[in-house]
Amino acid sequence: MAKPATKPNKHPAPPATTRLPRGARRRLIVEEAAAFFAEVGFEGTTRALAERLGVTQALIYRYFPTKQDLIDDALASVFGDRWDPAWDDLLADRERPLAERLTAFYCAYHARSTALSMRLFVRAGLDGQSLPGRHGARLTERIFAPIIAALREEAGLPDFAQRGMLRGERELAMTLHGAVIFLGIRKHVYQMPMPKAVDDVIRLQVETFVAGAGHSITALHAADSDSPLAVPQLTPSRRR
Repeated sequence: MAKPATKPNKHPAPPATTRLPRGARRRLIVEEAAAFFAEVGFEGTTRALAERLGVTQALIYRYFPTKQDLIDDALASVFGDRWDPAWDDLLADRERPLAERLTAFYCAYHARSTALSMRLFVRAGLDGQSLPGRHGARLTERIFAPIIAALREEAGLPDFAQRGMLRGERELAMTLHGAVIFLGIRKHVYQMPMPKAVDDVIRLQVETFVAGAGHSITALHAADSDSPLAVPQLTPSRRR
């Protein structure tokens, strides 16, 4: 009697790792852990991860003393080196209109989003991992500060040396950033149909933001100092 056909394994184990150099084996564990946590969340067990890898749970703990160590390395492998140094010069280029700079930057920034990065970022926030907090500090330093500095300059407002970043200014910059990030979430998390010309959508978002941002930032600087949005947020060390 013929045996019933077996269903294909949704997550086939990678090739045996017994002969891999230590560094390669560690990288393989980290890469698979990132995909695993993006799919099932950070409550997923190392035992289940080991089964997916085709190794023992003890081997995972040989490389990572705790599960949190593995999580931290998995997050770092996805988010640790995503910044293009050319973006610093792009955001600071006063020879180009702000809307043009921001459109070029955010089109490139969005193009680097992947299903893995978007799903892992959302999972990290939902499961209480520290990535969003650390990520937010980098965003403020590298993206929001140059945007706010440019808006202040166009509006004739004091620079950061004279007045530190206001909480409302950071919130204002975050509205544009959040709109672009949501395009990636729509595509990779919700799996919604996306416009064919995403760059045109980003350009629309940027132009809408720039059109109103000058008025908003001027109003923030004119507000009473005890206004919740007019209190200091921080003083960026990378002043533009």
